[in-house]
Amino acid sequence: MPPLIKWSRRAGILIAMPVGRIDGSNYLECQNILESGIDPDENTMILDIAQLGYISSAGLRVCLLIAKKFNQPGKAFGICNLSKSIRDIVTVSGFDQIISLYDSQSAAIEAITGQTGIGSDPGARATRNTIPMRNAVNFDIVGENIRDIANFTIEKYEYRNDRTLSLQAREAAIAEITNSLWRFVERLKTRRQKILEEMFSSADKALDEVIARTD
Repeated sequence: MPPLIKWSRRAGILIAMPVGRIDGSNYLECQNILESGIDPDENTMILDIAQLGYISSAGLRVCLLIAKKFNQPGKAFGICNLSKSIRDIVTVSGFDQIISLYDSQSAAIEAITGQTGIGSDPGARATRNTIPMRNAVNFDIVGENIRDIANFTIEKYEYRNDRTLSLQAREAAIAEITNSLWRFVERLKTRRQKILEEMFSSADKALDEVIARTD
């Protein structure tokens, strides 16, 4: 489903609010919509994700590419209203170390403009409508996202170090990261299998104890 982006402006700052989710199925459309909504002379932007229920590594890469447009003197970019599940993803990926994160639109605007008392935060009221993220591991989805994770890792490195890898270095990095992640996934599969075996064994034991007490 194509992502919906709500646009607004507060204190002269462009604000984009994506709705729903950003994942491998729609991240390119999301990127195109966001880029088309940014004027070349735009100096400040806030990405308010109060109504975003889920974001994959591909979605994080979109955020990073948009942030790059404001990574210049006199420009500013921030992300606000992260749900706990999305903040966990952002923290694990290291995204929070290179992009400014804020609890609300007002906090972001105050930090960017230096003004205080901006007012109530319209995005904060929408957080109750976000879609909860599943904690279960779907290894097929993990596999599909591995290349996205590799690309995001490279983009994060380039952003942090203000450099662009050559095509040869990028391809080598993607290959190495991809292999490393697949090895990690295989270890997870083995661990998951052992956990399932222990769970079934524990279930059998619990049932035997109940039957022993009732016989």
